[in-house]
Amino acid sequence: MMRLSFLSKLGLGATLLAVFLSSELKAESCGAFISSWDQPIKLVDSWQFRKGDNLDWRDEVVEESFWVRRSVPDYGISKTENLTGYHWYRCNFVLPENFTTPTEPIAIQLGRIRDIDELYLNGTLVGKTGSVLPKLDVDFQKVRIYSLPTHLLKAGNNTIAIRIYAATNLNGLKVAPIISKERTLRESIFISEVFPMICGYVFIFMGIYFLVGSIVRGRTGENFFFALFSIFIGTYVLLRTQHRNILFENFTWSYVAELLILICLPVFFINFLHQYLKIKRNIVLLGYEVYLSILFVVTLFFRTPKSWILVIALFNYGLPVALGLGAYLFIKHGKENIAKLRYIIIGLISLLPTILIDSLSALEIINFPGTLFLGFLVFLVMISIQLSNDMVLGLRNFMGQEKELIQMERVKTGFLLNLSSEFKSGMEKIYLALDKISRPAPKPKTKAKTKSAKVVVTPTADIIKQAEDHISYMSYMVEEALLLKQLEEKTYQPKWESFRIKELIHSCVSSIENHLGQRRKNTSIEVKPDNLEILQAPELIFAMLRNLVENAYIYTDIKTEVSIEFYNRDGFHYLVVTDEGLGMSQIEMETIFQKFVRGYKESKNEIPGAGIGLTLVQATANFLGGYVTLKSAEGMGAKFTVKIPEKGKKI
Repeated sequence: MMRLSFLSKLGLGATLLAVFLSSELKAESCGAFISSWDQPIKLVDSWQFRKGDNLDWRDEVVEESFWVRRSVPDYGISKTENLTGYHWYRCNFVLPENFTTPTEPIAIQLGRIRDIDELYLNGTLVGKTGSVLPKLDVDFQKVRIYSLPTHLLKAGNNTIAIRIYAATNLNGLKVAPIISKERTLRESIFISEVFPMICGYVFIFMGIYFLVGSIVRGRTGENFFFALFSIFIGTYVLLRTQHRNILFENFTWSYVAELLILICLPVFFINFLHQYLKIKRNIVLLGYEVYLSILFVVTLFFRTPKSWILVIALFNYGLPVALGLGAYLFIKHGKENIAKLRYIIIGLISLLPTILIDSLSALEIINFPGTLFLGFLVFLVMISIQLSNDMVLGLRNFMGQEKELIQMERVKTGFLLNLSSEFKSGMEKIYLALDKISRPAPKPKTKAKTKSAKVVVTPTADIIKQAEDHISYMSYMVEEALLLKQLEEKTYQPKWESFRIKELIHSCVSSIENHLGQRRKNTSIEVKPDNLEILQAPELIFAMLRNLVENAYIYTDIKTEVSIEFYNRDGFHYLVVTDEGLGMSQIEMETIFQKFVRGYKESKNEIPGAGIGLTLVQATANFLGGYVTLKSAEGMGAKFTVKIPEKGKKI
């Protein structure tokens, strides 16, 4: 409801402004006859002007010999005389004989006056801004709107006298005074500044958002400087409107704050670029920061308009340095960072003309409405888009990394569970063997009893053999984990030996079958030539064999055919392990060689192994100067091929 009310008021205000602007202001000369207050009256011509000061000049009738006629606007630096100090403007208007008191308050708008002014109606003071004594107190940003008391208005001739004190050589009336209903004048000012004020608060909230984001995410670099830049811009824009009277009671301190904020803005932006592009600060930037720091401190003690003009001039003299630093960063680092800078460049192109206009307006070189908030609006929106894209991308990367970490933790947990299961199974075998040994041998049965009931008794030797196999298997797991670590850290020292490969293969297959309790009749072993001897590190060859063959056994049915081939060709050894199982999908093949990743078979946690076997195979092949390849498809089995050079050769 409140929001609707605000929007309706805003819409009404916009309508009033449109009516106010669309209705042609009646441009009149002094001495004009005003019969109605329905339309605003702009007093443009035949103003009386005189340099100097005499309070008698506020009266309705004065000696006109030394007064000159001028049209307004009448503002700037006089080329013929020094107008620093007091000067007066006078104008009169005529009300009808049947004049009646207006139903609404009437006011006059004088615009912004440099620096102090008093308004008299028919010789009576009706409004003033600033003071000369006991100390100089100026306000050249306030839009003067003074009520014209109805009891002072009279039928016939009415005289307006404006007493102005200029603390600098800038003087006069910037705009033609307008007489109208007070409500209409104040609403027109409010509507003309409501958008800049909204922009100012948007800039501040935008800066707070990025400041909180930089603190929460632990990034005190580009987001931090952009947040300060945005907050200071928002405050600066607010101070450039009539909202400064709400933020500060005293104009002097409000203008000093405005200058201090202006001095900080280039430093924040240049540091933002350095942090954003990850570039070290250079000596020129440090020198520029020292220059602005001195200007910042000096400005704290300046209280007069002349000193403020000096500050603005010194700031503008240093502004090309900031532009040069920015241009240097864009030229040197823009090409490789074009994706990160494209929105910022668009924002700068929109901002630079408004900075130029605002600087010239601040120096009173031109009289142009403030457009800086529009440039800043486009500029900050562009940077916000750029930073938001970076934040979203960073968040996505973070979520992806977090997902990978969670998956890795699950894989590691599975690895520990599998390892624990292997040790548990081994300990059970050992316990069973010890229990069998400790029990007395069973008494022989009579012949009659043996016929009635057949008793199967596992020989003690078999149980002990199974326990030994399990202990040996656990030893393999530990040794292979240590071997993988040494290969990854490149600290492994191989022991080269000459041995018959066929004997090593048979020994490996026998160990696997004993451990798994499988006696496969459809496992084929083919070595060419049959008595092939190779010079290699037997420990590494055995590790590759054991993991490839064991995977073929545990991930296929016992009736599935498994083929093991080893041959030499063109100076290279080839180890090929093939099974005719269910095969693997493309997704499985992409990750199967990663550490702790196991096959996607159901109930894989019940399958023995630690999840480092194929990683070890790949690391071993690479260590020996070769590589391993995999060919598979769902329902088509799997074929692993290891290619390694003869000792002394490299691929």
